Amino acid sequence: MSRRLYGIVLVLAGVLGGNPRAESVDPELRARVAGLLGAYRAVTVAEWRALGSEAGPVLEAVARDAAALPTRRTRALAALGAIQPVAAGLLIRELATDPTTPRVLRSAAVDAASSVLGDEAAALLVPLLRDRDATLRVQSARALAASGPAGCRALVAETRTRPASDPVAQTAASCEARLEVTPKAEH
Repeated sequence: MSRRLYGIVLVLAGVLGGNPRAESVDPELRARVAGLLGAYRAVTVAEWRALGSEAGPVLEAVARDAAALPTRRTRALAALGAIQPVAAGLLIRELATDPTTPRVLRSAAVDAASSVLGDEAAALLVPLLRDRDATLRVQSARALAASGPAGCRALVAETRTRPASDPVAQTAASCEARLEVTPKAEH
């Protein structure tokens, strides 16, 4: 796609369904954000932060845009978490709990929960252990297990009644085993 056509598509997307704050952003900044979102390589946190907090509304608009590709929305969510964690936290809660959100985007929200929400992540992740989507349940369990002793204890408590063959219970068992070898001072 030519740059001109790409620019026209961006402008139309902003006009038709964009975030009002994102529409007032400098077109050059909007183009830089679009370029990084479309990059074929991994974009570093430092590169996103170099854009400044002004890029936040543009990234949030992309992450919320139901017409955008889920993978593009996922990248925008991750970038938003790097430059505006508070805005990303609200969006993470929204996307992770909405069953109509594409799985890849819900998964990205679950993955980002611990790093963006910190201690509040367990409140979001524990209910997701009962989600209809089996993949999301396991991913939530893994996120809780990786979040530290408090998340691990919440996971173990939530899965006590599950059969040992349940993948979430298996994650809890390995988490519990790690808790037993961790010195009590870290609990």
